[in-house]
Amino acid sequence: MEQTQTVQRDEIDGVPAFTAPGPARVTGALVFGVGVRDETWATLGVTHLIEHLVMGSFPKSHLECNATVDVESTVFHATGRPEAVAAFLTGVCTALADLPTDRLDLEVGILQAENCSGSHPTAAALWAARFRLDGPGLAYAGGGVPEFLDEDTVRAHARRWFVRSNAALVWHGNLPEGLRLPLPDGVAPLRPSPVARPQAGPEWLTGPAVGAGLLLTVRDGLDAATSLTLDVLLERVRDVARHERGLSYHADLVLVDVAAGHREAALLVDAREGQEAEVARLLWQQFEALCAAGPSAEEVAHAVAGFAEFTEGGDDLVLTDLLRAAFCRVFGLPSRTAAESLAAWRTVEPHDVRTAARALRPSALLVLPEGVDPGPLEGIGRRHLCNVVPELPAGTTFRPPLLARLRHPAARTRLVVGDAGLAEQDADGDVHVIPWSEVEAAVAASTGEGVFVVGRNLCGIQVHEEVFGRRAVDAVRARLPRHVWVSAPRPAVEERVPSPQR
Repeated sequence: MEQTQTVQRDEIDGVPAFTAPGPARVTGALVFGVGVRDETWATLGVTHLIEHLVMGSFPKSHLECNATVDVESTVFHATGRPEAVAAFLTGVCTALADLPTDRLDLEVGILQAENCSGSHPTAAALWAARFRLDGPGLAYAGGGVPEFLDEDTVRAHARRWFVRSNAALVWHGNLPEGLRLPLPDGVAPLRPSPVARPQAGPEWLTGPAVGAGLLLTVRDGLDAATSLTLDVLLERVRDVARHERGLSYHADLVLVDVAAGHREAALLVDAREGQEAEVARLLWQQFEALCAAGPSAEEVAHAVAGFAEFTEGGDDLVLTDLLRAAFCRVFGLPSRTAAESLAAWRTVEPHDVRTAARALRPSALLVLPEGVDPGPLEGIGRRHLCNVVPELPAGTTFRPPLLARLRHPAARTRLVVGDAGLAEQDADGDVHVIPWSEVEAAVAASTGEGVFVVGRNLCGIQVHEEVFGRRAVDAVRARLPRHVWVSAPRPAVEERVPSPQR
């Protein structure tokens, strides 16, 4: 058994266990390395659905228990008497080994009512700007409300991800004898690293954001100077945006470990209505100032003192260390306790922070809500969130009826179906292109003839007979392979039974 301060490392039924002595009311948790980023557009919500199926299998009790699914991980946890918490975790494992799918339709309905996005919309927009519809960028599509998932798909997802080789146990308190974790065996699932969109330097964009956000790529998650840089920047933004200017109420930092040696840090700032542009300018200016001159010695000392106060947190700190150790074990990341991190922070000088900030700068992505213009911004270029190109490609062109175009400016669009892909020029003149090789999904219209085509490059193009005519719909459907359809495609034109009404 290994021991680092109060965190002890053991193994139970082949599951790595991180334990520490604690209060009589223990806290136990099972951490799994699977989240929204491990789904596809077609299976969005499947991890959340599995969590609901498991939690819905327990009878009513007074045990304080719950589960969470986020972009990276799934965690089942409980606090209470040791025997009750142990029974809960054993029950979780038993349900995962043989999912109670008799509640499938009920839980899908509950998820539809919950309508949980699974992540902060600003963070999701930033991840999508970095990775498009891949990895954390998949959160851009929402947390997923499963409508097209069948039992086989759900069980296959559970068999792949909810296995002992992809789990870790956290236990804070006295560990009872006989705790069992009967998870299924399985090869540790391979989590491919998403490919970042090429970027030559800092860029800003608009998207479905709330307030403003800044995304930075961190190459060493344990680097004390980089961690302190993010802390100082967050504190500066809070001081200026809220206390000095009254433009914002809340600012926070969200971290995603994409792979070993690749962390994405998103600084999210809300904004008073109508002040989103000013908050975005302020966020960028504070980051640029940190890159140019670094922090003051007082700012560094304040950050270190705050961290030192956090490390006095008693049981909460121990639980934080346990969860971090378990998370890093599941994802194959290096880990430190809070005390070890504090020791590293104490060695950081102001010039180290300036150097770290400058290293982050080329990866900077600044996002604002759609329709918000930040005005002139020094040192940062403009980009579009999705695949916007200068002009329509070659191909067969379809347009809405002339009368509709004359009456409704929004109908002044063009659709092009070509050999290379599908394209649309919207009413604002922007041209969106989805190469056929980059089609992520196709969803048949709920009424009439039509299809919504989703591109991995974040473009989405709606093709419906009421807008572009039946020939356009048939031309698009003929290009789409069956494997991209999320819902069953309508019969091909040669397969359709003629309707007597036509």
